[in-house]
Amino acid sequence: MSHSKRTASGATKGSSTSKRARTTCTDPDCTDGSCPDCADGAIHLDPTVLSLPASELLDLAEHEDRTHSDRSIVTSLYEHALSKCTTPELRSRALLRLAEYVGYADYASQAITEANSDVIKGRARVLRVCLDPNNWVDPDAESSEKVEGLDELDKGLKEIESGLSGTEKDVVLDSVVALMGRVEAHELCAPLCNRLTDTALTVSYAVLGWTDHADPADPVDEKDTELAQAASAAAVRWSQSATECSVPGTQIESRLLPVLAYLANQTTNFEACKLRAQIMLVLSGVLDDDDAALRAFDSAVESLLLAHKITPEDMDVVRQLADLDIDTSV
Repeated sequence: MSHSKRTASGATKGSSTSKRARTTCTDPDCTDGSCPDCADGAIHLDPTVLSLPASELLDLAEHEDRTHSDRSIVTSLYEHALSKCTTPELRSRALLRLAEYVGYADYASQAITEANSDVIKGRARVLRVCLDPNNWVDPDAESSEKVEGLDELDKGLKEIESGLSGTEKDVVLDSVVALMGRVEAHELCAPLCNRLTDTALTVSYAVLGWTDHADPADPVDEKDTELAQAASAAAVRWSQSATECSVPGTQIESRLLPVLAYLANQTTNFEACKLRAQIMLVLSGVLDDDDAALRAFDSAVESLLLAHKITPEDMDVVRQLADLDIDTSV
């Protein structure tokens, strides 16, 4: 029986060397059943990694989390980082990260108790609400029209918005990604999904300088671009949940004008074309004006065809075009 090795790698902040978290046995094809590192199936982090200070170990865990490394390794890194944290700032950050990663409400509760940061408290409150199965879609029951723990959700989202005001772009981006992570982790009821994605849009708009009455400025750096892309993904989920929540079509369109204007200029970006198509398809089904709905549909098809032209092998786009009875052979 072979035992595969699980490794994690990533540079820690302030270091030019790459730290590796790995099993002690370094043979990736080891078949020795007596090898303790392979036989017990446990994660054995490199002693060099374990000797890192708490802040660097937490940085490494976050890096491996972002790069989708092996879940066991990421969990172990977070747990070891937490065990070494001594300050409220680091402990609450580690507790939140671990809570969000493994989906454990008790860690979130500890983070709320120990944190001084409104953002950490807010994200932990939101996580607890999202982990409540009563807020998940039950395919065998009618869709819920209310959120369990609404007061806590309101408090958490307000803490996130106020805590992110005037902060660095990467902190805002991290929280937007975290909110979207909650949306993707479980099929949340429409009202809860709508609230999370609305907050993601609000904080993104504020940092990007997007308003309903002005053309969005082009991203000026990589963080702007990443945030614009995250906001666009949030816009798709917001439009879908807003439809389920019976928000009028004109209100949906108005809320998404900055995103749509940004995406309209990204005609060579495959993901941007796909996202714009999804939003326009939603609008085509909710706008009361027939001419406006038809224009939205035509715009959705145009964006899908652009996406297909950029990446013709993408089967998701191919299927969507087929479902719309659009011929891609011409």
